[in-house]
Amino acid sequence: MKGAENGTGSGMTLRCVLELAVSGLLLLLLLGTLSSNLYNLRQYMQAQLQSHAQDAATSLGLSLSTAVDARDLAVAGSVINAIYDSGYYQRIVLSDLDGRPLVVRESDMALEGVPGWFVNWIELTTPEGRADVVSGWNQLGTVTVVSHPGFAYRDLWQLIRAQLIWFVVIAVLGYLVVRALVYMILQPLHRIERQANAIRQRDFSARSPLPRTTELRQVATAMNHMAERLEQVQQEQLNQIEALREQTYRDSLTGLSNRLEFDKRLQAGLQSEPHFAVGSLLLLQVGNFAEFNQEFGRAEGDNLLWEVAQELRRSSESVIGALVARRSGADFALYLPGLLEEQGDRFADELLKRLASLPAVKKMCRNDVLHIGITSSLHQRDGEALLAEADMALRKAQATGPNGWQRYLHEDRAQFPEQHAYSASEWLGILRQVLADRSLQLYFQPVLSLDRQTVVHHQVLSRIEVAGHTLVAGLFLPMAKRFGLSKEFDQLVLELLLQHIEQHGGEARYALSLSPSSLAEQGFVEWLQARLEQQPQETRRLVLEIPEYTLHYAQTQVEQLTARASELGYQVAIDRFGATAIPFGYLQHLPIHFIKIDQSFIRDLHQSRDNQFFLRSVMQIARGLGVRVVAMGVEYEDEWRLIEELGFDAAMGYYLCRPQASPWEGIE
Repeated sequence: MKGAENGTGSGMTLRCVLELAVSGLLLLLLLGTLSSNLYNLRQYMQAQLQSHAQDAATSLGLSLSTAVDARDLAVAGSVINAIYDSGYYQRIVLSDLDGRPLVVRESDMALEGVPGWFVNWIELTTPEGRADVVSGWNQLGTVTVVSHPGFAYRDLWQLIRAQLIWFVVIAVLGYLVVRALVYMILQPLHRIERQANAIRQRDFSARSPLPRTTELRQVATAMNHMAERLEQVQQEQLNQIEALREQTYRDSLTGLSNRLEFDKRLQAGLQSEPHFAVGSLLLLQVGNFAEFNQEFGRAEGDNLLWEVAQELRRSSESVIGALVARRSGADFALYLPGLLEEQGDRFADELLKRLASLPAVKKMCRNDVLHIGITSSLHQRDGEALLAEADMALRKAQATGPNGWQRYLHEDRAQFPEQHAYSASEWLGILRQVLADRSLQLYFQPVLSLDRQTVVHHQVLSRIEVAGHTLVAGLFLPMAKRFGLSKEFDQLVLELLLQHIEQHGGEARYALSLSPSSLAEQGFVEWLQARLEQQPQETRRLVLEIPEYTLHYAQTQVEQLTARASELGYQVAIDRFGATAIPFGYLQHLPIHFIKIDQSFIRDLHQSRDNQFFLRSVMQIARGLGVRVVAMGVEYEDEWRLIEELGFDAAMGYYLCRPQASPWEGIE
């Protein structure tokens, strides 16, 4: 079935057909020539034997008639012996008028150096030559001569053997020449085939050299034009969707996310189990910006905002998955996943120092224009509530006067007893104990097709038990990253998942999200692929997910991971698609099987025409590239209805099914 789909069934190749056809014609030609030569040689030898026998009989009859007295049998025998002893005759008989033999000389037909099968196959006849023996006008008898065919067989065998040798040599040389010619003729087709496969793999850069033959040149030219046009169309689509994203979700002056994108991504990130993170939210405001604009002009004001934005971007580059946005005017926001209170405080302190040293800020000649409000999240929160806390901290910082930052001090962890405020050393001990005991728990959330009956694959989630409470990955994985244990946790999850697949069998696929920290770590991808090689059957049921923003930090490792996907059998998915400013051009050259739309685009999708239009464009491009599209974080019926209308390939979310300790089997 697979061969039929790929067009590589059990039928003969064109090369084989051409080689067999040309070689068959050559073989028939040589066999015909050999048969014709053999027939002609046999006829020639047959005629020679006839002529030889008749000439010998005539000569012997004349000798017996004129040279000797034919009545003297002793003399006649001597004359016959003289001819017979030459060895060219099988039988010589002198008979009287009544046919009675008077002198007989005869020998067996012994053939030396000639195979018996050849003699039986050729079967030369032995013609007789006759002549009368007379004395004057009286006939004394008849002499009969039969030539010996052994010499004819020998000569014929030598000639045929020589021709057979030449036939084999010519046949071998002819076959080699035919193979070379067929290879030269079909080589352009192989290049065209490789180009077609490259196009199927979304690589439109391949071009076929133009062959010398007119027909193949036309085919290659058409393929090149098609590849150029497809590449142009794909690039136009990608440029269109990039422009749409920039227009809708980017601040045109600074290039940062705008308020709409920041709020949606923050809300989705905080509410989504797979990705909500322990982290810190910072609100920054540049004070007296209106006065600065009036004093120095709008161009200088724009330059001030641009310098601040670039410094925010540079400072947050070290935090994987950081959100940076210009909310309005001179207000900026940062969300730093994985940074706890003390880390967020250090970040704010260092950020203020860098901002204060900017030339445009120094130009304001004031030390009370930079203020930051900070709050942190240790559990699933509402984005608006978190923003309100950070805003209160910002107002408190502004009330203090000089440049500075303040933290929102209200602690509401009592509402979430499972989120005990462990110290750093306690967290380190907990995580090391989990790794040592291999006590990580796997949960599974199904990714369903639009019929809600078929499981496309299971999303693998991880949990740990701490003091009788179950903690989700969004709580403990940031701490693992802090202590440099991300790689060890990814390795443990993979080992447990492979063990689960081996024990439970079946055909279901399992999607495992790899952390950016692990992918960026030296040697992790090599370990991962070497480990997967050990269990090829289980590996073919894996979908390895790569967060899109990982392309910023580990592009080489991502390319290395996708390069062997087809060989090892696993599939590759891009997680949180569209959540970063990375251009979508990577879809053209990376062999991606799924893109999982970030849930910030799915949340309240029925209320956002911009998101709907954006997702329709994504669907169009994905279909052209042969990539399946999955909607993540479907929480409400209104969202699900639009997912169906837009034609997504699959979806996942609490509205469809919550995570379970065992893989979901179907509708209950």
